[in-house]
Amino acid sequence: MHSARFAFAVALAMATGAAAQTLPAPCPDVPFITDVPLIEAGAPPDTITVDPAGMTAIAGYCDPVLARWRVRSDGTAKLRARWDTCGAFERIRLRIEFAGDCVSASGKLSARHQSRVLFTALPEGGATTTTNPGGTTTTLDGGTTTTTLGGGSGGGGIFEAPNPWNEDVSGLPPSGQSATIISALAAAGGWGNGNNFQIDFGLHVLQRIASTPFVTFQKSAGYYSPDCDEPFAFPRPVGGAAEGQSGYSCPVGSEDCHILVVDPIAKRLYEMYNATSSGGTLVARCALQWDLTRSYPDGLRGEQCTSADAAGFPIAAMLFTADEVFAGEIDHAIRFILPNARMRAGVYVHPASHAGGPSGGPNLPPYGVRFRLRADYPLATLPTEGARVVARALQKYGMFLSDGGNIALTAASDTYTTHTWSEVGIDSHSMYGIQVTDFEVVELGPTIPLTYDCVRNP
Repeated sequence: MHSARFAFAVALAMATGAAAQTLPAPCPDVPFITDVPLIEAGAPPDTITVDPAGMTAIAGYCDPVLARWRVRSDGTAKLRARWDTCGAFERIRLRIEFAGDCVSASGKLSARHQSRVLFTALPEGGATTTTNPGGTTTTLDGGTTTTTLGGGSGGGGIFEAPNPWNEDVSGLPPSGQSATIISALAAAGGWGNGNNFQIDFGLHVLQRIASTPFVTFQKSAGYYSPDCDEPFAFPRPVGGAAEGQSGYSCPVGSEDCHILVVDPIAKRLYEMYNATSSGGTLVARCALQWDLTRSYPDGLRGEQCTSADAAGFPIAAMLFTADEVFAGEIDHAIRFILPNARMRAGVYVHPASHAGGPSGGPNLPPYGVRFRLRADYPLATLPTEGARVVARALQKYGMFLSDGGNIALTAASDTYTTHTWSEVGIDSHSMYGIQVTDFEVVELGPTIPLTYDCVRNP
């Protein structure tokens, strides 16, 4: 339909936005009609337009602004636009991905103090067929459309409902045990890996699209039951990969090998632990689903129950991404880990529902504790603005102790994101200057003795 328009190479603007892109934007002058209202609940679907210069608008609400875009080798294009205000809304962020022949689009819109809206869209009057990464073909009929692998969500603030990991705790007082816990951890050696506040980029966050195949996974020996779910249809995106791999096969003896899939269609998060591909299906030691529209109770999926994460948390909900850093805000808490000997043995605290193998003393941090970077931390001492974006999230939302290991912070890989870690000025060493003593403990509830006797919540 409009595939010839993708013959042009598209250059990314500078992250500051000072330089404009001069070549045609994706799908210029093609009105895209969303399947849900973006700005005003209960209103008709909205119309998004982009002109050849990249000026992007949401008809009736958001005036044209210059967007940034990027075209991938498969012809799909990702575009980002932002507005200070649209009517009564503030700090509006639009992320949209266009299929290679402009026959469909999908994305998300967020605004300050508003729930994030996930949407799909078709060109005005359009219904046709498109090909997704991996050669899968989907017919678009009426309001049915598709997205592409690794689209807009990328992990992070993926839950629509309030939960501890998307709660702003910047105004809460420190726990009465904060000084004791921080001092004990510092005396025990601080972070792992030589007390360096290092970042691990090994976990991929995938995204289900309309054509994504589902497979019924098989339980491996030692499957965590009843903690994890009985075999169900698990999405396996074409072109996706397990943790640290380029595909779904993991080497024999590999421990983690997580597979994380966000499903914006069913509003589910699917996670696997110790997974691998075998004979066209998947084999895992744990697999489960999270409801992205649910506010989970104390004990999350069940007291003493693990998940794909040792603490019982949804992993993807706390992974920060290069796309979030590029946008200038991480709107959720971050996952962190410590060596087993530097975590309090035999207990955990909510919102965790489980602990792995902690073996440390009684004053050390327990599984599930939330650390918050002190408000007076000198952000200017960090090497890049990208590092400061991460630090501001640590001040606002904090980080939850989620597993045992040596690399403190966990981010999503940039394999399936629009932007890259090098583009936003972050590498594994970018946060090295931050010490344990730069944090304080908030929201520390009573400790729960660790029994490993899982009782699932309804």
